[in-house]
Amino acid sequence: MKCPVKISVVVPVYNVAEYLPFSLQSLMDQTLRDVEFICVNDGSTDNSLKILEDYARLDERFIIVNKANGGVSSARNEGIRCATGNWIMFLDPDDYLSPNACERVWIESEEGMTDIINFGTDIVPKQPKPSDWYYYVLTVPTRRYWGFEPHVLFGEPSTKPFVWHQAFKKELLDRVGAKFDEELSLGEDLVFLVNLYPHAQNFAFIEDNLYNYRFMRKYSAMQVLHKNQMDKLETHIKAVHKVFEYWQNNGFMEKYSESLVVWALEFLVYDIESAELTKKERKKLASSLIAEIKLFKLSEIAKSSNRYLYSLLKSLA
Repeated sequence: MKCPVKISVVVPVYNVAEYLPFSLQSLMDQTLRDVEFICVNDGSTDNSLKILEDYARLDERFIIVNKANGGVSSARNEGIRCATGNWIMFLDPDDYLSPNACERVWIESEEGMTDIINFGTDIVPKQPKPSDWYYYVLTVPTRRYWGFEPHVLFGEPSTKPFVWHQAFKKELLDRVGAKFDEELSLGEDLVFLVNLYPHAQNFAFIEDNLYNYRFMRKYSAMQVLHKNQMDKLETHIKAVHKVFEYWQNNGFMEKYSESLVVWALEFLVYDIESAELTKKERKKLASSLIAEIKLFKLSEIAKSSNRYLYSLLKSLA
């Protein structure tokens, strides 16, 4: 049986030949050698597979998994299934890691009992400058938490919504059966994280910028979806439903319902109010969110925990 490596980096690959060599080279350049790179070719129709094969010939740590196109969540799930590392990291194929990323994560994991490690991100290029929100969620203060509490998930901006600047203990993912939701076209990272965090106990946050996020890649799925605000918000409401359902089924709802409802309201109400939509569209979205809150019997909690946002939501409906 193959001995587990320290870290597995899962890379979902679909038609990214323009950026892929730079991303793969950042893996080859890692200062920690005891790692593997699970590159899941998700039915690419461009030159991506050939590039993967070229790198696999150069470095045996590259493991290519070929599958029919199923989307990023499907590719990541296949990568998790194939990974043998003690820790799992994710790299999007148009981004790249800093040379010491894996080594720094491994050192942090050895500092004490840890289930999830959250690290900082550089945004490239610097111009045009992304919105302040990106810096808000991708800047990480150094601290540790011993035991789950709602503040770790809802009070730390960097816990959501991206998985690629976090590392996860494989034992945790296996124990929980953690998977990305393949039905979601947007928000799959968010659902994965919000559902995983309450299962974990020990969390490390480190300020080191170990990930490099290519903000302006043209035609990325996120940019295309963000152009249609109605689709984006409808998908986010679907994500909230999946989180509510999961928390209810796993016993988290009863204990942390107030924190969860406040998060859902803050996540969606201001966006629904400010989106460039017709009054009819805004009403439809607000009514859908109210229906989700009622479905899970959270109306009174929503009213008492954040009366202003809940009243605003009802006025939009």
